[in-house]
Amino acid sequence: MKKMTNLLKGMLLIIVLWFILAITVNHPVVPFPQSVFKQLVFSFTDDMIYIHLFSSLFRVIMGSFFAILIGFPLGLISGRSKKIDAIISPILYLLYPLPKIAFLPVFMVLLGIGNLSKIALIATIILFPTAVSIRDGVKEIYSKYNLLSRAFHLTKKELYIHVLLPGIIPRLFSSLRVTLGMSLSVLFISENFATTTGLGYYIMNNWIMANYVGMYVGILVLGLLGLTLYLVLETLESRAIPYRTIEE
Repeated sequence: MKKMTNLLKGMLLIIVLWFILAITVNHPVVPFPQSVFKQLVFSFTDDMIYIHLFSSLFRVIMGSFFAILIGFPLGLISGRSKKIDAIISPILYLLYPLPKIAFLPVFMVLLGIGNLSKIALIATIILFPTAVSIRDGVKEIYSKYNLLSRAFHLTKKELYIHVLLPGIIPRLFSSLRVTLGMSLSVLFISENFATTTGLGYYIMNNWIMANYVGMYVGILVLGLLGLTLYLVLETLESRAIPYRTIEE
Protein backbone atom coordinates (compact mmCIF):
# COMPACT_ATOMS: atom_id res chain seq x y z
CA MET A 1 0.00 0.00 0.00
CA LYS A 2 2.85 2.36 0.90
CA LYS A 3 4.62 1.61 -2.40
CA MET A 4 1.45 2.32 -4.35
CA THR A 5 0.98 5.63 -2.51
CA ASN A 6 4.56 6.65 -3.28
CA LEU A 7 4.04 5.62 -6.91
CA LEU A 8 0.94 7.80 -7.20
CA LYS A 9 2.80 10.72 -5.62
CA GLY A 10 5.61 10.28 -8.14
CA MET A 11 3.13 10.23 -11.03
CA LEU A 12 1.42 13.36 -9.74
CA LEU A 13 4.77 15.17 -9.48
CA ILE A 14 5.66 14.19 -13.06
CA ILE A 15 2.28 15.47 -14.32
CA VAL A 16 2.74 18.79 -12.49
CA LEU A 17 6.26 19.24 -13.91
CA TRP A 18 4.98 18.26 -17.36
CA PHE A 19 2.20 20.87 -17.13
CA ILE A 20 4.70 23.57 -16.11
CA LEU A 21 7.02 22.58 -18.98
CA ALA A 22 4.14 22.74 -21.49
CA ILE A 23 3.28 26.28 -20.33
CA THR A 24 6.92 27.36 -20.40
CA VAL A 25 7.79 25.91 -23.82
CA ASN A 26 4.42 26.82 -25.39
CA HIS A 27 5.05 24.65 -28.45
CA PRO A 28 3.09 21.71 -29.97
CA VAL A 29 6.11 19.43 -29.38
CA VAL A 30 5.25 19.54 -25.64
CA PRO A 31 1.47 19.14 -25.47
CA PHE A 32 -0.48 19.55 -22.25
CA PRO A 33 -0.98 16.39 -20.18
CA GLN A 34 -4.77 16.52 -20.38
CA SER A 35 -4.65 16.40 -24.20
CA VAL A 36 -2.38 13.35 -24.11
CA PHE A 37 -4.45 11.55 -21.47
CA LYS A 38 -7.62 12.20 -23.45
CA GLN A 39 -6.01 10.74 -26.58
CA LEU A 40 -4.62 7.85 -24.52
CA VAL A 41 -8.10 6.84 -23.36
CA PHE A 42 -9.45 7.18 -26.91
CA SER A 43 -6.57 5.12 -28.36
CA PHE A 44 -7.53 2.11 -26.25
CA THR A 45 -10.79 1.91 -28.19
CA ASP A 46 -8.72 1.18 -31.30
CA ASP A 47 -7.34 -2.32 -31.92
CA MET A 48 -4.07 -0.97 -33.38
CA ILE A 49 -2.68 0.20 -30.03
CA TYR A 50 -3.11 -3.33 -28.68
CA ILE A 51 -1.26 -4.76 -31.69
CA HIS A 52 1.67 -2.39 -31.06
CA LEU A 53 1.60 -3.03 -27.30
CA PHE A 54 1.53 -6.82 -27.49
CA SER A 55 4.15 -6.88 -30.24
CA SER A 56 6.54 -4.99 -27.95
CA LEU A 57 5.56 -7.09 -24.92
CA PHE A 58 6.20 -10.31 -26.84
CA ARG A 59 9.66 -9.16 -27.94
CA VAL A 60 10.71 -8.06 -24.44
CA ILE A 61 9.47 -11.24 -22.74
CA MET A 62 11.01 -13.57 -25.30
CA GLY A 63 14.30 -11.66 -25.31
CA SER A 64 14.45 -11.80 -21.49
CA PHE A 65 13.54 -15.50 -21.50
CA PHE A 66 16.36 -16.48 -23.85
CA ALA A 67 18.83 -14.23 -22.00
CA ILE A 68 18.04 -15.98 -18.70
CA LEU A 69 17.97 -19.38 -20.37
CA ILE A 70 21.57 -18.89 -21.55
CA GLY A 71 22.97 -16.39 -19.03
CA PHE A 72 21.81 -18.14 -15.85
CA PRO A 73 23.55 -21.51 -16.39
CA LEU A 74 26.53 -19.73 -17.97
CA GLY A 75 27.03 -17.58 -14.89
CA LEU A 76 26.34 -20.52 -12.56
CA ILE A 77 28.94 -22.77 -14.17
CA SER A 78 31.46 -19.96 -14.57
CA GLY A 79 31.17 -18.99 -10.91
CA ARG A 80 31.50 -22.59 -9.73
CA SER A 81 34.41 -23.74 -11.90
CA LYS A 82 37.72 -21.86 -12.07
CA LYS A 83 38.73 -23.65 -15.26
CA ILE A 84 35.54 -22.73 -17.09
CA ASP A 85 35.65 -19.21 -15.64
CA ALA A 86 39.15 -18.77 -17.07
CA ILE A 87 37.66 -19.37 -20.52
CA ILE A 88 34.33 -17.55 -20.19
CA SER A 89 35.37 -14.45 -18.18
CA PRO A 90 37.71 -12.98 -20.85
CA ILE A 91 34.95 -13.38 -23.43
CA LEU A 92 32.40 -11.68 -21.16
CA TYR A 93 34.77 -8.80 -20.35
CA LEU A 94 35.66 -8.26 -24.00
CA LEU A 95 32.08 -8.31 -25.32
CA TYR A 96 30.33 -6.65 -22.35
CA PRO A 97 31.45 -3.04 -23.13
CA LEU A 98 30.63 -3.31 -26.83
CA PRO A 99 27.45 -1.45 -27.89
CA LYS A 100 25.37 -4.49 -28.88
CA ILE A 101 22.83 -2.29 -30.65
CA ALA A 102 25.42 -1.96 -33.42
CA PHE A 103 24.84 -5.64 -34.20
CA LEU A 104 21.21 -5.05 -35.19
CA PRO A 105 22.06 -4.98 -38.95
CA VAL A 106 23.94 -8.29 -38.52
CA PHE A 107 20.98 -9.90 -36.78
CA MET A 108 18.61 -8.57 -39.44
CA VAL A 109 20.73 -10.07 -42.23
CA LEU A 110 21.16 -13.43 -40.48
CA LEU A 111 17.73 -13.77 -38.83
CA GLY A 112 15.50 -11.65 -41.05
CA ILE A 113 13.67 -8.39 -40.43
CA GLY A 114 10.90 -9.93 -38.30
CA ASN A 115 10.62 -10.56 -34.57
CA LEU A 116 13.54 -12.98 -34.39
CA SER A 117 16.26 -10.37 -35.01
CA LYS A 118 14.76 -7.99 -32.43
CA ILE A 119 14.39 -10.74 -29.83
CA ALA A 120 17.98 -11.85 -30.45
CA LEU A 121 19.24 -8.29 -29.96
CA ILE A 122 17.35 -7.85 -26.67
CA ALA A 123 18.53 -11.27 -25.46
CA THR A 124 22.16 -10.46 -26.34
CA ILE A 125 22.12 -7.18 -24.43
CA ILE A 126 20.49 -8.69 -21.31
CA LEU A 127 22.59 -11.86 -21.39
CA PHE A 128 25.94 -10.28 -20.45
CA PRO A 129 24.93 -8.38 -17.28
CA THR A 130 22.84 -11.38 -16.21
CA ALA A 131 25.72 -13.84 -16.65
CA VAL A 132 28.22 -11.54 -14.90
CA SER A 133 25.84 -10.88 -11.99
CA ILE A 134 25.09 -14.58 -11.50
CA ARG A 135 28.77 -15.52 -11.77
CA ASP A 136 29.79 -12.95 -9.14
CA GLY A 137 26.94 -14.06 -6.89
CA VAL A 138 27.97 -17.72 -7.09
CA LYS A 139 31.60 -16.86 -6.30
CA GLU A 140 30.56 -14.80 -3.30
CA ILE A 141 28.24 -17.48 -1.91
CA TYR A 142 30.65 -20.34 -2.59
CA SER A 143 33.52 -18.60 -0.78
CA LYS A 144 31.30 -18.09 2.27
CA TYR A 145 29.72 -21.53 2.49
CA ASN A 146 32.40 -23.77 0.97
CA LEU A 147 33.80 -24.99 4.30
CA LEU A 148 30.30 -25.36 5.74
CA SER A 149 29.16 -27.49 2.79
CA ARG A 150 32.20 -29.71 3.25
CA ALA A 151 31.51 -30.07 6.96
CA PHE A 152 28.00 -31.30 6.17
CA HIS A 153 29.37 -33.54 3.37
CA LEU A 154 27.07 -32.02 0.75
CA THR A 155 27.25 -33.51 -2.71
CA LYS A 156 27.62 -31.23 -5.75
CA LYS A 157 23.92 -31.67 -6.49
CA GLU A 158 22.93 -30.76 -2.91
CA LEU A 159 25.30 -27.77 -2.99
CA TYR A 160 23.59 -26.44 -6.12
CA ILE A 161 20.03 -27.11 -4.93
CA HIS A 162 20.25 -26.06 -1.28
CA VAL A 163 23.00 -23.40 -1.28
CA LEU A 164 23.87 -21.85 -4.64
CA LEU A 165 20.46 -21.66 -6.33
CA PRO A 166 18.58 -20.10 -3.36
CA GLY A 167 21.50 -17.74 -2.80
CA ILE A 168 21.65 -16.32 -6.32
CA ILE A 169 17.90 -15.81 -6.85
CA PRO A 170 18.11 -12.27 -5.36
CA ARG A 171 20.97 -11.54 -7.77
CA LEU A 172 18.84 -12.72 -10.68
CA PHE A 173 15.94 -10.40 -9.79
CA SER A 174 18.31 -7.46 -9.21
CA SER A 175 19.86 -8.08 -12.63
CA LEU A 176 16.43 -8.27 -14.29
CA ARG A 177 15.36 -4.96 -12.75
CA VAL A 178 18.50 -3.26 -14.04
CA THR A 179 18.26 -4.78 -17.51
CA LEU A 180 14.52 -4.05 -17.86
CA GLY A 181 15.20 -0.41 -18.72
CA MET A 182 17.96 -1.45 -21.10
CA SER A 183 15.69 -3.91 -22.90
CA LEU A 184 12.95 -1.28 -23.39
CA SER A 185 15.50 1.21 -24.76
CA VAL A 186 16.82 -1.38 -27.20
CA LEU A 187 13.27 -2.37 -28.09
CA PHE A 188 12.45 1.23 -29.03
CA ILE A 189 15.50 1.48 -31.31
CA SER A 190 15.00 -1.93 -32.93
CA GLU A 191 11.35 -1.22 -33.69
CA ASN A 192 12.35 1.72 -35.87
CA PHE A 193 13.81 -0.58 -38.50
CA ALA A 194 11.90 -2.73 -40.98
CA THR A 195 8.71 -3.15 -38.95
CA THR A 196 5.19 -1.78 -38.87
CA THR A 197 4.27 -2.92 -35.35
CA GLY A 198 5.55 -2.12 -31.88
CA LEU A 199 5.52 0.94 -29.64
CA GLY A 200 8.84 2.16 -31.03
CA TYR A 201 7.34 2.26 -34.52
CA TYR A 202 4.14 3.86 -33.17
CA ILE A 203 6.09 6.68 -31.45
CA MET A 204 8.36 7.47 -34.40
CA ASN A 205 5.54 7.20 -36.94
CA ASN A 206 3.54 9.81 -35.02
CA TRP A 207 6.65 12.00 -34.73
CA ILE A 208 7.21 11.88 -38.51
CA MET A 209 3.58 12.93 -39.06
CA ALA A 210 4.02 15.75 -36.48
CA ASN A 211 1.29 14.16 -34.38
CA TYR A 212 2.97 15.06 -31.10
CA VAL A 213 -0.02 14.10 -28.94
CA GLY A 214 0.00 10.63 -30.51
CA MET A 215 3.77 10.47 -30.00
CA TYR A 216 3.36 11.13 -26.28
CA VAL A 217 0.57 8.55 -26.11
CA GLY A 218 3.08 5.99 -27.39
CA ILE A 219 5.68 7.14 -24.86
CA LEU A 220 3.13 6.83 -22.05
CA VAL A 221 2.10 3.33 -23.14
CA LEU A 222 5.76 2.30 -23.33
CA GLY A 223 6.30 3.73 -19.84
CA LEU A 224 3.23 1.91 -18.52
CA LEU A 225 4.53 -1.31 -20.08
CA GLY A 226 7.85 -0.86 -18.27
CA LEU A 227 6.07 -0.05 -15.00
CA THR A 228 3.83 -3.10 -15.31
CA LEU A 229 6.80 -5.39 -15.98
CA TYR A 230 8.65 -3.87 -13.03
CA LEU A 231 5.66 -4.51 -10.72
CA VAL A 232 5.38 -8.08 -12.03
CA LEU A 233 9.08 -8.60 -11.21
CA GLU A 234 8.54 -7.25 -7.70
CA THR A 235 5.57 -9.59 -7.20
CA LEU A 236 7.53 -12.61 -8.43
CA GLU A 237 10.46 -11.63 -6.22
CA SER A 238 8.24 -11.37 -3.14
CA ARG A 239 6.92 -14.87 -3.89
CA ALA A 240 10.37 -16.34 -4.55
CA ILE A 241 12.08 -14.50 -1.66
CA PRO A 242 9.37 -13.99 1.00
CA TYR A 243 11.88 -13.09 3.74
CA ARG A 244 12.66 -9.81 1.95
CA THR A 245 9.03 -8.73 2.28
CA ILE A 246 9.07 -9.67 5.96
CA GLU A 247 12.22 -7.62 6.56
CA GLU A 248 10.66 -4.57 4.91
